[in-house]
Amino acid sequence: MNVTEIQGKIEQLQYELNTENQRGGLRDAAKVENLELQIADLNKQIEDHNRAAIEATVTTEVSKFMDTLDFEGVNPQDLFLNFSADGAESSYNYVNAVIQNAVSKMKQADLSKTNALIAENEALQAKCDKLQQEKEELSHDLSVQNLEVSDLNARLANATRMLDEEKAEVERLTSQVDDLRKEIAVGAAAAAKVVEVDVRSAREIWEEERQKEENAKEVIYNIRWKDDLRRDTYLAELAKTDETIEIPYYAMNGDLKNPTAMKGKYRVVTSEQAPSFRAEYLAKQNAEQVDTDSTGVLEVAEQLVTPTVPSFREEDSAISGLDQVNTGVEMAGKTVEERLQALELAVFGKAEVEAA
Repeated sequence: MNVTEIQGKIEQLQYELNTENQRGGLRDAAKVENLELQIADLNKQIEDHNRAAIEATVTTEVSKFMDTLDFEGVNPQDLFLNFSADGAESSYNYVNAVIQNAVSKMKQADLSKTNALIAENEALQAKCDKLQQEKEELSHDLSVQNLEVSDLNARLANATRMLDEEKAEVERLTSQVDDLRKEIAVGAAAAAKVVEVDVRSAREIWEEERQKEENAKEVIYNIRWKDDLRRDTYLAELAKTDETIEIPYYAMNGDLKNPTAMKGKYRVVTSEQAPSFRAEYLAKQNAEQVDTDSTGVLEVAEQLVTPTVPSFREEDSAISGLDQVNTGVEMAGKTVEERLQALELAVFGKAEVEAA
């Protein structure tokens, strides 16, 4: 990597290091140490690269040092062609003066550059110190905030626990109030017998009542106009008796094309549904008739079971072997014919019954 790429990598690692340090007590020490080592290694690479570049520059400049000296048009090689001691000394003095002048200028340039670098380094150091101070302040603030967060979490947990306890207490008190209301309503002794009723919505109750009213209506089928021109009266058959009846037009609302949807005094069904209502009606009538017949037979039987025996036949009771007191008991499990025979035997005597 070149110097630019290395500097970009250092900036990225420095950002990660600052981010991790801002976590305060939660920072990862191993990660921080690893980032610092990577940054130090990259800085060393930059220093080595700069040192190599400086050495290459110095070597190049030194190799051409004599060519850069200003001898005011004199060829430097001619200065070393001396045929006498005086000529050699004067050549030496001249070359030395030129070199000293060149070195002096170089030193001045280096000193100026060094001073500039020192000033820049001091500015960077001051900036670094300021950043370090800000970092320490931020770390301290972060630690304080972490403590505050921990304290708030503890308070939140405590408040949640207290809220749960308060809810439980409210539920207990609500239950106690309900019990007291029950005691007030029905008395303390009967409070335990109160049954909670599931209250249905008003709409459900209304629908149930409407359905009861609808089921209580007379059922008809084959509804039509008596006169298609006047249309003031309907004709229809009662489903239970198949009797044709007349219905005023105002007693029914709806469209004859959809008769089962018509509403009014009667409930309209289809011709296919009508026989079931007829069968139900006949079954009910038959059941009522059977109940009536059974009741009449039982009444006659009861009258026959407890007859009044004339007093003039008391002497024959021993002959017939029947006792008036036990007659009703003995005949309780017999048929009507057997009961009649027993009565004849008790009234007319054994000989008459046999003759009969």
